[in-house]
Amino acid sequence: MQRWYLPSLCNDFVRIFNIDQFTRLRSLTIDADSYQLLNWLEESTIGSTLTTLNININTDDPSHFNRGENWLAPIVSKYTLRKLHINEHCLVMGPARLLVHKTQWPIDYPLKSLAISYATPNIFCIICNQLPNLQILIVQSFSGLKILEVAEKPADSKPLLSLTSLSLLSINMADIEELKSLLSLVPNLTHFRINAMSDLTDSFYDGTQWEEIIRAKLPLLDHFTFCFEHYLLEKPKSNIVEEHIAKFQTKFWLETKSLLVQCALESENNGHRWKLYLHSIPISEDNIEYYSDGKQIIHSAVNKIDHNLELFINIKQLILFIGQIPDTIASEGTRSCQSYLFPRVRKLTLVINEKWPIGTIQYLQNTVNLTNLETLQFEFPSACQFETNLGADMRTLFEHTLNLRSLIINCNQSEQMNLTTYNSICLKLPQSVKYLSAHITHVEDTQRILEKAKNLSRVTFQMIPYESSFMDDIKERLLQAGIYVRLEMERDHMSCWIEREEPDE
Repeated sequence: MQRWYLPSLCNDFVRIFNIDQFTRLRSLTIDADSYQLLNWLEESTIGSTLTTLNININTDDPSHFNRGENWLAPIVSKYTLRKLHINEHCLVMGPARLLVHKTQWPIDYPLKSLAISYATPNIFCIICNQLPNLQILIVQSFSGLKILEVAEKPADSKPLLSLTSLSLLSINMADIEELKSLLSLVPNLTHFRINAMSDLTDSFYDGTQWEEIIRAKLPLLDHFTFCFEHYLLEKPKSNIVEEHIAKFQTKFWLETKSLLVQCALESENNGHRWKLYLHSIPISEDNIEYYSDGKQIIHSAVNKIDHNLELFINIKQLILFIGQIPDTIASEGTRSCQSYLFPRVRKLTLVINEKWPIGTIQYLQNTVNLTNLETLQFEFPSACQFETNLGADMRTLFEHTLNLRSLIINCNQSEQMNLTTYNSICLKLPQSVKYLSAHITHVEDTQRILEKAKNLSRVTFQMIPYESSFMDDIKERLLQAGIYVRLEMERDHMSCWIEREEPDE
C-alpha cells in the first residue's frame, strides 16, 4: 500500500486500529485535534518506508505544552522523511511553541521539502543550519523581527546551497533590508514566491529595488512571482499606478526576466477608501473574490505595452459578484482595465446581488474556463431581479460545464428564490452532476428531480423549518418509483444517498 489517509483520529480509534499492518506505507496524512497523536505515530512499528508526512492539527488546548514536550523530534529521528508538511492552527500557544520551532534535527537529515505554518528570521536561520539537504521551503506566514518588536538578532547561519524553491505566502515585515539578509543565505534559488496582504514599506513596491536584490542575491532565479496589496492612508496621486509600473519597464524585467507585472488601484466606499495592488502575472493567489460589492478597479497598468493583454490568474477557487459586472468598466476619465481569464478554476461561487444582468453567461464564458469546473455554487443573499430568462441561461451554461460534479444553491430562506432556482436550475441539471444541495421541502419536487437527474448519487435538502414527516414521506414515494435511498437527518438539512437498484440485504 503506497498511500494512506487518516481523517480526524481520536483516542478510541488509535487504541483499536493497528497501523503496523501497513508494512509498505510511503505517505501518511494526519488530521487531528490533539498533538498526542504524534506520540502514537512515534510508538508505531510501521518501519522505515514512510517518506512523506502531512500533519494538520487544529486545537485550542495548550495543556499539552505545559510540560515542554517536543512531539516532532522523536518522529524525525525514527523516520527518514523526504517531505514534511505541517499545518498548525493553535493560536493559544503562540508561535514559539509550534512544532518546528522546538525541533532539533538529526545531523545531515535528508529532508527535501518542508512546509510550515509560521516562521521568523530566527527560525529561517535554524532551518538553514540544520537541514542541509532541503530543496523546497514553504512558509504560510512569515514575520520580521522588527514587526515582532524583539531585540534579538537572527541566529548565525551558513548558506543553504541546496534550497532552490522558497515560498513566503504571507509576509509581515517592516524592512526589506531584513529580507535581503535572509535571501543572501539561499543564493541558488530558481523559484521565489512572496505574497503580502498587509501594509509594507514603499521599498517592497519598488521594481528597481527588486532588480538590485535579484542581481546581487539571487543570480540563478528564473521564476519570480509576487502579489502585494495595501490600503492607502490618503487619496492617491493621479499617476500612482504609472509611477509603480514604470520601474518594471526596464530591460531587466521585460527582456532578461520576461516578467509581466500589473499595478491596479481599487476604490471602495464610493471613493472614500483606496487599495493598491502590485503583482506578477499570472497572479499567484490560491483564491480570489472578484467584483466585490462597493469595490471598483478604477485604473490599472501593465509593464508590457499590449492593450489586448489578458491576465491569466491561476487559482482553483473563485468568487464572482455577479451584480457588479456592468459596473466594472473603468470610471469616467480613465481607460478600461485589461480583461482577466481564470483558466484553472475548479470551484466557482456566484454571488448574485439583487440582479442577474443581461450578458452574464457570455461574461462567464469569456472569464472562466467553464470546462474545468467541478463545483458550482449559487448564493442569492436577497430577492433578485432577472434581466434575462434564467432557465435559458442555465441551459447555455450547462452546455459548457462538461466536468461539473457538484451544484450548491443557497437562497437565504427566500421562498420566491427557492421556487425560481428549483424550476430554472435544479430541473435543468446536466447529467454530469453527482451531488446537489438545495432548499427543497416538497416530496413531489424531490421525486421530480431524482427522476430527471439520473446520475445523481447524493442530494442535500436544506430544510428550514424541519418537517418531521418529510423523511418518511420521501422514502416511501421514492421506493414506489423504484429509487432506493439512505437518509440521514441533521439539524437543518437531510442528506440522501441514492441507489438506482435495490441494495443487497
